[in-house]
Amino acid sequence: MMTYLENGHIFVEGAFKKANLLIARSKIERIGNVSVQTLDELQVEVLDCSGCYIIPGLIDPHLHLTGGSGERGGFSSQSLGILVSECVEGGVTTLVGTIGVDTTTKTMPELIAKAKAFNDIGLNAFCYTGGYDCPPRTITDSVRNDIIYIPEVIGVGELAIADRRAPEPELRDLARAVVDAYVGGMLANKPGIAHIHVGPGQRRLQTIRDLMEQHEVIPAKIYMTHIGRSQALVEEAIDLAKKGCFIDFDLWERDFCYWYKIYKDLGGPLSQVTVSSDAGIGKPSELWEELRSGVLQHGLSLEELIPHFTSHPARALELSQKGRILVGCDADLAIFDVKELAMKHVISRGQIFVKDGKYITGEDFRISRRGFDIYGIRKKG
Repeated sequence: MMTYLENGHIFVEGAFKKANLLIARSKIERIGNVSVQTLDELQVEVLDCSGCYIIPGLIDPHLHLTGGSGERGGFSSQSLGILVSECVEGGVTTLVGTIGVDTTTKTMPELIAKAKAFNDIGLNAFCYTGGYDCPPRTITDSVRNDIIYIPEVIGVGELAIADRRAPEPELRDLARAVVDAYVGGMLANKPGIAHIHVGPGQRRLQTIRDLMEQHEVIPAKIYMTHIGRSQALVEEAIDLAKKGCFIDFDLWERDFCYWYKIYKDLGGPLSQVTVSSDAGIGKPSELWEELRSGVLQHGLSLEELIPHFTSHPARALELSQKGRILVGCDADLAIFDVKELAMKHVISRGQIFVKDGKYITGEDFRISRRGFDIYGIRKKG
């Protein structure tokens, strides 16, 4: 399958430039013009991107792919699993699922199966092993083996600190999880990330500072989320970000722009900042809504914000083929209107999922006789 995007403005090296783009199968094949004769001979599908920006597909580095745990109201308050449509309608093409506080009814086999399903459909889905617990609850006998033997598993998490819903981890247990993730990643050529849930407790990031002082861990492998809880927490996160750790602001309260401005005013390194949906209650597409709001309502620059949703999480997760528009990179793209920033086309691994603002799929998928399917693939016709 080949697709040609013409007359759009492509986001390359921090700026937009007008250029055409050719996709062959799942990769970006060429940035530049292709003759009409060649397009006809190869039967290439042409998408007119006039008046549109083209950016890398958004990366959601933290969401509850199998649904929220329902901790605020019992079993009946559990949220449904994430749908494919809830991702691609907001330009999200890559995502990393995690289990949070509920490691009892939300299980690793369930999470891995959901990630596999998303990958089968055409998105890019990964997951962390474990949850709040430390030592983590894994599917094999260790974090290291999960990462080595299970393709979708790229790290451990979300390990909880400073939160009343989990005991503060023993430093040695936390170090073991972080080191096992690193070694498993090294042996399997994977990221080996330790994804850390930071709660509202008074210890804030003290446990991470203790870990880095007392154990040999690589700062870039420490990826902390839920940083937007207080200015004191942001200030501590800035100190660790300057040492090489990555930090993430979630959209639970839909207040990324507020905390981002504070982080920026305090001199935090912008290269270490990412944004996640924390979807379960909300939707992954809220990432796009937040980026759009940052530009249209908060006066932030589109060129400044885009990397926090694309190239920065790609670096944090060590996904070298994601988050950039370069020849040879994966063909994950979000195309939206220049004036209203309304999503127009979305492509994941070379497959068109959204066309002219409508969610489509060119494949046949088995669906439930109950009239819906759990991945959000709609009936054709």
